[in-house]
Amino acid sequence: MESATKLFLANGFENVSIRQITMASGSNVASVNYHFSDKTGLYREVLANLLDSITREKLALLEKLEQQKPPARVEDVLKTYIRSFFDALSSPDSDRLMQTIYREMGPDAVTGDLVATRLILPINQAFKALLLKVCPELGEKKASFCVSSITGQVLHFIRSRDILRGIHSPTQNQTFIEDVIEHITQFSLQGLGSSQHV
Repeated sequence: MESATKLFLANGFENVSIRQITMASGSNVASVNYHFSDKTGLYREVLANLLDSITREKLALLEKLEQQKPPARVEDVLKTYIRSFFDALSSPDSDRLMQTIYREMGPDAVTGDLVATRLILPINQAFKALLLKVCPELGEKKASFCVSSITGQVLHFIRSRDILRGIHSPTQNQTFIEDVIEHITQFSLQGLGSSQHV
């Protein structure tokens, strides 16, 4: 699993063979077939583990915010949620993992169902429940749209960050991530119609 994870993240699903994985791990093709049926089965297991790890972290963060005493303000909820995506970029394989997730959300997905069921749905449901707690006036439908909009903004800035940095001055680049977090937070507060923003 460890060897498969490294190879799939580094090279993508199509560019990795079972033989490469078995050579890197010191195992044999028969063991892969026995445990995972085929390369797709192994890839599904690798991706499920990676997605579950992200989901556990996000759900723990949202639960901590939900249990906070005194109750977290909506601005703090947004800022903490948004920042968690940028904090995750510090790991060595974060960009490759993001590219894998984007690919699995598109038409060339090998296991697109996993991204929906193991990542997007559980996080969106927990984030929506928290938003409704801090902004009960939103209602279910608007809260759902707001969750998708906020997460979409974050993913856009993450995916385009090198391009966006290139159009800013060097002094702006020093605070780029903080500026983005603040912008998405304030923009989203306006969209939520919250009176709690500064």
